Amino acid sequence: MKAAPCRFLLSLALAATAAFGHDDGPPKGSYAIRSLNLPDPVFVLGADSVQIRISADSSAAIQRAGVRLNGDDVTSAFSESEPGAMTGTVVGLRPGINTFELFKARRERHAVARLKIARAQAPVLECSATSFPASALPIPDTVVTSVTPVAATATVPAHCLINGTINAGRIGNETSPGAPVARYTYAITWQARLPDAWNSKFYMPGGGGTDGSVPNTTTRLRQGYAAAANDSGHSNAVNNDPLAGGTASFGTDFPARVDFAYNAIDVTTRTAKRLVDMYYGERPEYSYFEGCSMGGREAMMVTQRFPSYFDGVVSGDPAFRITKVGVWATYTGQQLAALARTRDLISGFGVPFANNTFTNQDLQLVSNAVLKACDHLDGLVDGMVNHSQACTTRRVGPLLNALECAGDKTPACLAADQIEAILNIYSSGAPNSRGKPQYAPWMWDAGIAGCTSAVDCNTPTATNINIGWRLWNVGFFNPAFVPHVSNTPNGALSFASLGGGAIPLLFATPPILPAPTANDGLANLIMNIDFDTLAASIFGRSAAFPVSNTRLLNVDDTDLSRFKRHGGKLIIWQPQSGGPFSPQDMVNWYTEMSREMKGFDEAKEFARLFLMPGVNHCGGGPGTSTINAFSPVVDWVENGVAPDSMLGTAPAATPWPGRTRPLCPYPEFAHYTGSGDINVASNFECRADRKHLHHPHDNDHHDD
Repeated sequence: MKAAPCRFLLSLALAATAAFGHDDGPPKGSYAIRSLNLPDPVFVLGADSVQIRISADSSAAIQRAGVRLNGDDVTSAFSESEPGAMTGTVVGLRPGINTFELFKARRERHAVARLKIARAQAPVLECSATSFPASALPIPDTVVTSVTPVAATATVPAHCLINGTINAGRIGNETSPGAPVARYTYAITWQARLPDAWNSKFYMPGGGGTDGSVPNTTTRLRQGYAAAANDSGHSNAVNNDPLAGGTASFGTDFPARVDFAYNAIDVTTRTAKRLVDMYYGERPEYSYFEGCSMGGREAMMVTQRFPSYFDGVVSGDPAFRITKVGVWATYTGQQLAALARTRDLISGFGVPFANNTFTNQDLQLVSNAVLKACDHLDGLVDGMVNHSQACTTRRVGPLLNALECAGDKTPACLAADQIEAILNIYSSGAPNSRGKPQYAPWMWDAGIAGCTSAVDCNTPTATNINIGWRLWNVGFFNPAFVPHVSNTPNGALSFASLGGGAIPLLFATPPILPAPTANDGLANLIMNIDFDTLAASIFGRSAAFPVSNTRLLNVDDTDLSRFKRHGGKLIIWQPQSGGPFSPQDMVNWYTEMSREMKGFDEAKEFARLFLMPGVNHCGGGPGTSTINAFSPVVDWVENGVAPDSMLGTAPAATPWPGRTRPLCPYPEFAHYTGSGDINVASNFECRADRKHLHHPHDNDHHDD
């Protein structure tokens, strides 16, 4: 997955950081407690006081209630502000984490609600190199390369920036014959930012693509989080061989694969938490991990390999079975190559040009067919497929077949082989020559090419068409393409560029060489490789690669009992359109995991999956894609309030900007109540349809 697009999309997905605190709807029984502090409800700067609101279902109930701060009764600070609610300014916050508890009565022993609020702590050391000697850090061969006090700006608070490396100068395997040694000289490069006003917590963002650069570590500094991240053990600028998949060339070296899979996050987390301990005089009270795409894979990875490292984890559209995704991408590339050859769509490089096998309007015909088949299944025709598990190929297939052109191809119909290719890509699971699926089927969703505006929507000449799915799987349509003349490379990220490098270099064992990036070489390799050989290679091992990359990289363990015992909470948000990864594969895994954890109800105690209709990879698309998944996981970890839904809002580039929907924890989905504005979330309820709960597909059980 390409790092820059992934991180850009991730920044969009994380842009909404709504005010934190309980809504008026109480978490237990009929009681609720929330902070009115601004700008951050749960992080107080300077003063030792905070304004708190408590509520119940009646004035009599709230007047009997009691409130404690860190065990001390502070009920006298409150007075009734409205029927069923009291407000008060409570003093006595201590630096660090403070706990408010709400009781039905002052003498009650068991709280009905609680709220953790952090008061800023200052460091106990100076921000200087002498404060962080390498000898005090837990990982051998760690070097602190710089320590810099950073002044506050309009967007980033004052903090101490620490840069460093681990195992710098390690020389790995030669990436291609005669390559300069610099291309296979590695280091784990890490960065930590420690704010002058600390909230007693630690935050780590995940990466994107095949990593190779340090993610943004400033995202949550204003909320007081100490943060750290790393480049996963290789540099896109340095470890980049154009004869060996470009930035995926580190896949020729087994230790570099291990660093990328998990080790860099392990050693960086331990190093960063030690830096926090040194700088503030205490370890973090709570730790959080958040990421999308490859960062989402890393988020799932820490719950499985390092279950005690993080208390709350947010995983967006995770690449959790990434090697199998590479096999599926190869299958898709070869399906499109076959279409291109029959149409003589061959570039000046002699490579089938997949980009032009479908126009944007062709894919919108598919999107419209999905809507006709499935939009109504959630109780409302609204341009979104909320009930994903009822939207089957049995429903969609006949409507796709009805699109077949009776004569010549026109914008209003699809050719028979186009229909066949889409059905194969979406429903077959990428079978090998023996007919055995190597991956999961896709999820039918209108986001494959939904509308980006209410104007000119779902018409044969429409131009306002979402291209998020095709960006990954087909590539941009090029109307200027001239067969056998245009030296235009294929554009599908999943098999022609970044994925095209990762498939032969990182997923296959041993690595498949040569894998040149020039002259559309990666797409040419993927389109012509023997599919059975490639599918088997992701389970390969050798003396130089003793563990397959499927075992290293895929994080699909269904036993999360260690993470649950630690008290960890996991939120997964999964776009239904997606891009490089099958959303259905995530549903299958979550169903499997729930069975392992003794049922959906047990699984939901610590892990919840939220499907996002119409949404593309890491955000965008014709859906309610703007979300805040981080505050809910913090509330769940610290206050015990599990998210019964998350609010999704449709951005501008949709037919219904500003529309809101509840995103429901699977197996529930948003169902219209039957009255009220269909663009307002409060007129929907989360509902489960048990007859559509299924057994996961068996094509996931052929690991080495």
